[in-house]
Amino acid sequence: MDDMDEVVDEYELTVAVEWMVEYILEIRGSSPVRSVTIIDATDIDQVRHELHRELTSLYPEAGRIDVTVIRMSTISSIDSESMFEDDGIFHP
Repeated sequence: MDDMDEVVDEYELTVAVEWMVEYILEIRGSSPVRSVTIIDATDIDQVRHELHRELTSLYPEAGRIDVTVIRMSTISSIDSESMFEDDGIFHP
């Protein structure tokens, strides 16, 4: 059993979680676009990397993409009831 513990200690166990990222995207010559995406990542640095990869693949012709992140949090940390108004209308 001790051998297995040593093997586990050698590797850092990481679990990807879902992150909700709300952002404003600005591309020169276009109106700003406000959007939300879901990204699977282990930490904030990976979220940033995956968001960059996603946006550059969606807008390959854009020379420069400016992104303002409004909110970034794990899905489990968001109270789903807080995202709905009294009338049941979804409001991220």
